[in-house]
Amino acid sequence: MGFKPFLFLIAVIALLLPACTSENTPITGDPTPASRQETNSTNTQFSDCPVTQHPEVAFIPPEPWPSQPPGTDEFWFGDRGLWTALPQSGSWRQLALGEKNFWWSEEFDVSEDESPDLEVTARRLDGDTADFQVSEATNAYHESINWAMLVGVDLASPGCWEFTGQYKDHQLSFVVWVPEE
Repeated sequence: MGFKPFLFLIAVIALLLPACTSENTPITGDPTPASRQETNSTNTQFSDCPVTQHPEVAFIPPEPWPSQPPGTDEFWFGDRGLWTALPQSGSWRQLALGEKNFWWSEEFDVSEDESPDLEVTARRLDGDTADFQVSEATNAYHESINWAMLVGVDLASPGCWEFTGQYKDHQLSFVVWVPEE
């Protein structure tokens, strides 16, 4: 992998990643509305979007995954069965452009399954649900993040979106604000 693709991968990871409670129990984010408005945007409903907040007790992935997400403005969200990294601000601008979304599970073993059976769905919470497209899950690796599951996400409109990932017996849901491009 060349240097530019490596930097792109790190930038993508830094912008995209989501914490669960117990295994086999669906996990959802804290429905507390964000207390800030999106600046430089006409998206005035950001404060009404119940974006997922950093949990009181931080999730730390098991080894060999890093204890901190790759982005400095992110937090791990989930549990050992399924987790991702989410933006501290609750706003995920890159999703308006089409983005890759990384998910992790201690049960994912790329040597057994290069194309994991990860299902990701999304629904818009603040209006009509526009088309949502997600690519088939694949895998990704970098020494800074270890092995991950990866899907491409394409949203047709900005707004308040709830995402749900399902992998094996694990489910994880979170809410993010997707501002206009």
